[in-house]
Amino acid sequence: MASYFRWFQRRFRWVIVFFCAFLLCVVGPSLSGQVGMAQNMVQNTAQNTIPNTVQSLANEGVTLYEAGDFAAAIAQWETALAQLSPEVPSADRATLLENLARLYRRLGQSPKSLTYWSQAVQMAEAMGEPMPLGRLMSEQAQTYAQLGQYRRAIALLCGAHEADSCQDRSAIAIAQATNDTVGNAAALGSFGEALRLQRDYESAIAALDQSLAVSKSLDKSDSQSGSQSGYPSAYQSAALYSLGTVYTRKAQAQYRRIDFATAVEDDRNAALLQAKAIEFDRAAQQSFEESLTLAQQQGDVDSQWRVQLSLIPLYRRLDEPGSAASAQQAAQSLLPQVSASHEKVNGTLTLANLIQFDNKTDAHTLFSQCFSGGGNAQAQALLTNAIEQAQQLQDSQGESFALGTLGHWYECQGDLARSSALTQQAEIAADQQLQGRDSLYLWQWQTGRLLHRQNQIEGAKAAYQQAVNTLETIRNELLVSDRELQFDFRDTVEPVYRELMALQLAEASPQLKASPQSKQAAPLAPNVTLGAAITTLESLKLAELQNYFGSDCEIVPFAETQRGLTGENSGTAVITSITFDDRTAVIASFPSGDRQIAWIAETAQTIRKDVNAFRRQLEDYYDPTEFDTGRAEKIYDWLIRPFASQLASEQIDTLVFVSDGIVRSIPMSALHDGQQFLVERYATATVPTLSLTASSQLNRSRINMLIMGLTEPATVGETSYDELQYVDQEISAIQTVVAGTTVLRNQAFTEQSLTQALGENAYSVLHMATHAQFGVDPEDTFLVTGQSEKLTFGEMDRLIRSVSANDEPIELLALTACETAIGDDRAALGIGGVVIRAGAKSAIASLWAVNDAVTAQISGQFYENLVNGQMGKAKALQAAQIEMIQAGARPSGWSPLIVVGNWQ
Repeated sequence: MASYFRWFQRRFRWVIVFFCAFLLCVVGPSLSGQVGMAQNMVQNTAQNTIPNTVQSLANEGVTLYEAGDFAAAIAQWETALAQLSPEVPSADRATLLENLARLYRRLGQSPKSLTYWSQAVQMAEAMGEPMPLGRLMSEQAQTYAQLGQYRRAIALLCGAHEADSCQDRSAIAIAQATNDTVGNAAALGSFGEALRLQRDYESAIAALDQSLAVSKSLDKSDSQSGSQSGYPSAYQSAALYSLGTVYTRKAQAQYRRIDFATAVEDDRNAALLQAKAIEFDRAAQQSFEESLTLAQQQGDVDSQWRVQLSLIPLYRRLDEPGSAASAQQAAQSLLPQVSASHEKVNGTLTLANLIQFDNKTDAHTLFSQCFSGGGNAQAQALLTNAIEQAQQLQDSQGESFALGTLGHWYECQGDLARSSALTQQAEIAADQQLQGRDSLYLWQWQTGRLLHRQNQIEGAKAAYQQAVNTLETIRNELLVSDRELQFDFRDTVEPVYRELMALQLAEASPQLKASPQSKQAAPLAPNVTLGAAITTLESLKLAELQNYFGSDCEIVPFAETQRGLTGENSGTAVITSITFDDRTAVIASFPSGDRQIAWIAETAQTIRKDVNAFRRQLEDYYDPTEFDTGRAEKIYDWLIRPFASQLASEQIDTLVFVSDGIVRSIPMSALHDGQQFLVERYATATVPTLSLTASSQLNRSRINMLIMGLTEPATVGETSYDELQYVDQEISAIQTVVAGTTVLRNQAFTEQSLTQALGENAYSVLHMATHAQFGVDPEDTFLVTGQSEKLTFGEMDRLIRSVSANDEPIELLALTACETAIGDDRAALGIGGVVIRAGAKSAIASLWAVNDAVTAQISGQFYENLVNGQMGKAKALQAAQIEMIQAGARPSGWSPLIVVGNWQ
C-alpha cells in the first residue's frame, strides 16, 4: 500500500488531479488551480527521478497552460512523454498521459483524449494499483460517453444497468472495494450520466441519487475533520445538475407526447400528459436550483453558468418569464469569467440561440427556422465571440458550428452573400477535424437553401445531395451517438431529405412547382427523377427508423436487389407517398419499370384530419349503422384512382405501400372505390422501406411455430388490459392447421420461458396472441407477458439473437392484439419497424385492439390459406378478410390486421 501512496501523492502534485473528473464531464472543463499545485511540485520535488529535460518540458507546459496557450502546452507535454520509455511503468508517464487526456477532452478532441486515457489505464494496470485504476476507468468512460459509445462507458463503469449489480472489475466495484469514497461518487455520477445519455432515465436517477448520497457523506466527513476542500459540495452540485437534466429529458418526452395528443384533439390525454410534464419540470427546477446554490457557495463560475443556461428554457416552459430573464442575464454576465474550453464555445452558441428563439424550446440550433423576436444584435455578438473563442483554442469543431450558426443568422437577415461566405468557412473548418461530418451536412444543407433562394436550382440540388450523402455515411454514428438528437430529428435531419425530394419532384412535374390543384397523374414524368426521389425517401426512412430505435439497433439495408419482390411478372405495384406541408406526392411503381406521380392538393394538416377521422370510424366496432364508405372513397381517390388504368393493364394483384407520415396509421385494405373494398381486388402489404424487406419466400415445409397466449387481465405500470376471452379459440384454430406447435399460455408465458423455448428449438413462426402496444418511443412499444411483464421488442430481439437455436431470421411474427395510438404516425412507425427490430422477415399485426373473437376466426383462416392453400402472406390474409366481408363483418373487425414486411 505504501507504493500506491507514494505514486498517488506524486500524481496529485503534478499538474492535474483526479477530483475534477466527474465535474469535467458534467459541469464543464476547469483545470485552473490544480496546475498551480503541479507547477510547485515540478519545481520543488526532491525525490523526482525524471530526466531534467522531461522535468523542464513538463514545467514549461504548465506555464503555457496557465497562459492559455493550450496547443503549445500539449506540444511540450507530448515531447516530454516521448522521452519516457513506454515499456517501463512510470508515475510521471502516467501523469503526463492524464494531463494530455484531460486537456484534449477540454478542447473537444475526444478521440485523441481517449487514446491517452487508454494508455493511462494500461499503465495503472501494469503498476497493479487498484484505486487509481478505478478512477482512470471512470474518466475513460466519460470520454466514451462523449463519443456516443454509451455501452462501452457503462461496461467500464459498472458492466450492468444497476449500480447494485456492478461487475468486479468495473470502476464502481473497484472504488467500493478500495473504500475510495471520492472515486465512488465520481464513478456513480459518470454512470448516471451515461445512462441518461442512453435514455435509461430511471436507472440514471438511481445512480445519481447514490452519487449524491456518497457526496453528502463526504461533506459530513469534511465537516467533522474541519476540512474545507469543497470537493463534496462540488460533487453534490454535479449530481444535482445531472438529475435536473434527467428530469428535463423526461419532461421533454411528455411534451412530445402532448404534441401528438393535441394533433388528434385528445384533450383528456393531453391534460394528463401536461400535468406529468410539469411535475418532471418542477423536479428539474428543484435539482438545478440546489445545484446552483452549491456552485455559488463554492464560487464555481463554470458550474453556475452551466446551470443558468439550463434554467432559461425550463423557466420558459413553466411560464415564469421573469425567472427566465434573470437566468439569461446571469448567464450573459458570467460568460466572460467562464474557463476557456470547447464546452464554453458550445454554451455560447446555446445562449445565442436562446436569445434568438425567445420561446419554450431548448434552443438546439434549429436551422429549419428563423428567429422572430428581438435580441438579434446580442445573438450576433455572442456568435462572433464563439468564433473567436474557438479560433483561440484551435477548436475546429466548435469553430465550424459557430461559423455556420452565424451564417444562419445572416441567412435569416436576408444577407445571402455574407451567409454564403460564412457557410463555406464552416465547411472548411468541419473538414479539418475527425468529427467534422456531424456538422458538415448542416452546412451543405445551408448551402442548398441559400442557392435555392437565389434560384440556382441545379446547384441547390447538388448541395442537398451532398448533405444527404454525408448523412448516409454517418447515419448510424450520428443517430446512435447523439441520443439528444432523438428530440430534434424533425428539425435538424428530416428537413434535409424532404427539401431535396421537393426539388427532385418539382423537376419531375414542372407544372406543379407552386401549389398544384390537379390530382391526376402527371403524364410522362421522368422515371429517373421519380426514382431519385424514391431513393431519397428510402434513405429518410432508414434514418427515421434509426432515430426511433436509437443506439439499441443498427439499421442495415439489404444489399440484394428487390427485383424478386416487385420485378416483371410479379404482379406487384408499389405505392409510395411523400408528405410535404402544402401537398403530398403519390408515386406508383409498376413491374414494367414505369412510374407515375399524382399529387394530393391538400395540406398535411388537412390530410391528418381526414385520415384520423377515417381511422376513428373504423375503430368503432359497435356502431350499429351501416358503414359509410365516404371517407374510404376519398382516400382511395388520393392514393389509388389516379393509377387505376395502368394497374389494370399490368394485371396487378398485390399493392405494397411505402407510406409517409399519418398515412402509415390506417389499413389500406379498407379503402373503397365506390363498389368494393380495396382488399376485394388487391392483396395489400405495408413496408417501412423496400430496402429493409427480405425477398425470400416462406418455406412451408419447415413451419415450426411457437404460440404465446394471454387470456387473463393484466396490468403494466398504470395501464390495465382486459382479458382476451377468445385466445384459447384462436390457439385451437391454429393448432388444427399447423402441426407440432408449442404453446406458452398465461402464467407459462414469461420472458424466462420464452428464452428457454427459443433456446431449445428453431422456430420459424412466433404467434403472440397477447396485448402489444406501439407508442411514440421505443420504451412505449412492448408486449405484455402472462405475468404482466413488459417485454420490449428491443429486449425480444436481444433475447432471440442470444439464445435462439435458429441461425436464420424469424420468418413470421404474428401480433394479433396490438394497439397504436390514433393519429400517431410515430407509433405507426414503430409497428412498421417491428419486423426489423424483432429480427423477423415479416409480421402480421393489428393497428388497434380488435374483438378477439374476430381475430381468432381470421387467424385460423389465415394459417389455413398460408399452409394448405400455398398462398403468400398478403394473399392468405386477403382471402381470410374477404371471407369475413362475405359473412357481413364490419371493416372494424377485419381491416386492422395488416402484413408488414415480406408479403410473399
